[in-house]
Amino acid sequence: MNRQLQQMFAAAEGRYLNPSEQSSLRAFALGIEARLAAMTEISSKESVIIERTVREIFRAYPDLEKKYKNAKQTCVRDETMVLRYAALAMLRSDPQYLNDSLLTWMATILKGVGFAPHFIEDTYKTLAAEAGKELSAATMNLLQPFLTQCAQVLSGKGTDSAEQEAK
Repeated sequence: MNRQLQQMFAAAEGRYLNPSEQSSLRAFALGIEARLAAMTEISSKESVIIERTVREIFRAYPDLEKKYKNAKQTCVRDETMVLRYAALAMLRSDPQYLNDSLLTWMATILKGVGFAPHFIEDTYKTLAAEAGKELSAATMNLLQPFLTQCAQVLSGKGTDSAEQEAK
């Protein structure tokens, strides 16, 4: 559930929702069908998006396989995980969920491995570009802010603008 809704329900314990809270809940509910349809589309096109993203990354960075053991497998795993968590955050309409459940710890790992910030940003911008080629405009409009958030947080370029865009 969306964190704002969780906080609203917690604050409303023992009382009825006020008109403003009811409005927030209705707005979330109105968008759920579109977000579910988008998640279904992302799921159905995931393998093509990931395959093309990985191919493009290895084309742009041909030494990657020489530098890192199991680079291709790791790239597929990481790109898939990021796409799935971004889709879940989009469904929940909750950028903080994405930070808390994936990006904070993953950014630490990527930094620890020694990946350059520009490489990380390129990688996740490539994921967004390939997703944009495969997904409908409506789905990309919902997903893009979360993919932007991934590129910014994982590369260490901050979260403020991405989180604001996702809200």
